Amino acid sequence: PNIRAVNLGGWLVIEGWMTMSLFDKIPENNDLLDGTQIQLKSLKLGKYVSAENSGGGKMVVNRQNPSSWETFKLWRVSSNRFYLRVSNNMFVSALNGGGSTVDSTKDTPKEWETFKVVRNKSLVHIKTFNGRYLQAKDESQLTADYSGEPGWDNNNPAVFIMTVNTALRGEFQLANAYSRAPQQVFDRHRNNFITEGDFQFLASKGINAVRIPVGWWIAYDPNPPKPFVGGSMKALDNAFTWASKHNIKVIIDLHAAPGSQNPEDHSASRDGVSTWRQEENIAQTLEVIDILASK
Repeated sequence: PNIRAVNLGGWLVIEGWMTMSLFDKIPENNDLLDGTQIQLKSLKLGKYVSAENSGGGKMVVNRQNPSSWETFKLWRVSSNRFYLRVSNNMFVSALNGGGSTVDSTKDTPKEWETFKVVRNKSLVHIKTFNGRYLQAKDESQLTADYSGEPGWDNNNPAVFIMTVNTALRGEFQLANAYSRAPQQVFDRHRNNFITEGDFQFLASKGINAVRIPVGWWIAYDPNPPKPFVGGSMKALDNAFTWASKHNIKVIIDLHAAPGSQNPEDHSASRDGVSTWRQEENIAQTLEVIDILASK
């Protein structure tokens, strides 16, 4: 028989271009999500903060125009605390908060790689773990030794202009941004975005198959690894029930693989870095496919 199918995208794998309203309702800093790219320009010096040689050394403030060395990807720790990842995938560090140099030499971020962003429109202060602030006293070195509460005047070395490019709006970004109440948000979405009424309507129009994109975390429902939110397998089970009732076949599409198969929203990448080709991620992908095939 001829197959007449539609895609049910945006339901069990979030893609921001289809579900923008979910991101608009994030209560604080909904533009500073995981994978958001920022650039920091010293208000005093008029130069950009840079990870020299793409990272692995000290941070300077000497670039007139920003490019990849001057672009930092956010990992969201809370609504206003972040890790900053440089272009070689290392992290910016305040060197144990010792009040001296700032570098980009850490492979794994911890407390001294955590920075609080204090915003005043496009201006920001960047606060370190020990309460001091980053400052650009001269072009040769970014330091973490500003004590007290900085103001917002033009000559203050602790004031930066932040340019924001919210590059990713996927499942990881949404779940991590709603860290306090993600279950309610995802349950509401999964229960209302697609319903049995949609299957009934499709069948009435001659549609006899649906493609349902899912993420790898569905295999570990109802308790998937954080920040992913349980409940997607229950929604998929509902889809099978509705499909059977209305004589519709189901094509399951593993749309987001472990390690993210590409840098796009739909692969649920944290910051656009893909590690899917690593052996452990390929093995896990096969495991997930086996679980889905058993459905």
